[in-house]
Amino acid sequence: MSTTIRLLDGKALAPNASVAEQDAFCEALIEGFSKQGMVKLINHGIPDEDIDGIFQWNRKFFQLPDHVKRSVAHPPRANPNRGWVCAGQERSDNITDFEKGVKQRANKDGVFDLKESFDTGAIDDPLYANKWPAESDIPGFRAHMEKFYDMCQDVHIGILRALERGFRGRGVKVDLVERCRENVSEMRLNYYPPIDIPSLRTGRMSRISEHTDFGTVTLLFQDSVGGLEVESQSAPGTYFPVEASSASEILVNIGDSLQRLTNDVLTSVSHRVTVPVSERDREAGVLAPRYSVAYFAKVARGESLKPIEVFVDEERGCPAKYPDLTAWEWNQIKLQKIYG
Repeated sequence: MSTTIRLLDGKALAPNASVAEQDAFCEALIEGFSKQGMVKLINHGIPDEDIDGIFQWNRKFFQLPDHVKRSVAHPPRANPNRGWVCAGQERSDNITDFEKGVKQRANKDGVFDLKESFDTGAIDDPLYANKWPAESDIPGFRAHMEKFYDMCQDVHIGILRALERGFRGRGVKVDLVERCRENVSEMRLNYYPPIDIPSLRTGRMSRISEHTDFGTVTLLFQDSVGGLEVESQSAPGTYFPVEASSASEILVNIGDSLQRLTNDVLTSVSHRVTVPVSERDREAGVLAPRYSVAYFAKVARGESLKPIEVFVDEERGCPAKYPDLTAWEWNQIKLQKIYG
């Protein structure tokens, strides 16, 4: 199955863009999210050199000796969600189809995710401090990570403002930005080590199993290795490949929190990482290592994720589909399952 993800040009939101260009972008953003759960974004404001830099630091971090990575290890439990996650520590298969109401995975033995990660949050997060390797072990790493995190948050807020404007154009007033003023978003470096193709095809091992993200949107930067697949919104259960034409292109996908706030007007999209299209005809061999960077944009912890009233209409058969749950509570439900 081949599907083309809508490509949007962020230049339409520049101060010198016309009102018509801005309105067209905002409408296209909602349309893309509604139909496919995601869009591709270029000219988003993050310079190419900073994106190149984050991938260079990504590789440098995971090349560090294990004892250095262990010095900033993520605990075996869910919290604090900071630091280095070793291969197999997370169980993303525990949340496969969870948002669809599936409580028990089909494969009770589980699927091993052959992936390492490094998680960070806001510099001034009052709940969880970041974990950083000693500056002498990887000079300059922390500074670039913090800079890139802030740039991603700017893109996140810009997307929320565009959604607000797009919904206003449809006669719907929503306040998404205000719900995210307290920045509790998380940024993650991902490293998928080389893996032999037959191991992936057994179904007992994965680069990452099917899952949806927790927050408002995810900003994903990926290299050219491939393997990302996304579930079709029009044909549930069917996955199609999504590759990046360049590392500077951002794949923006909807997360659970925005699905809940909009009462399913926008829905989170399930995705996974598996054998790339270019390698599917090979019976043997080893997949190249894969790197990506994900910014998991989130609603402030104390904010409710119950559907915004404007998306609820009991009289017309559109009741609220989700309970009054805080963003923190929802985040913890899924995070505890991943580390359970």
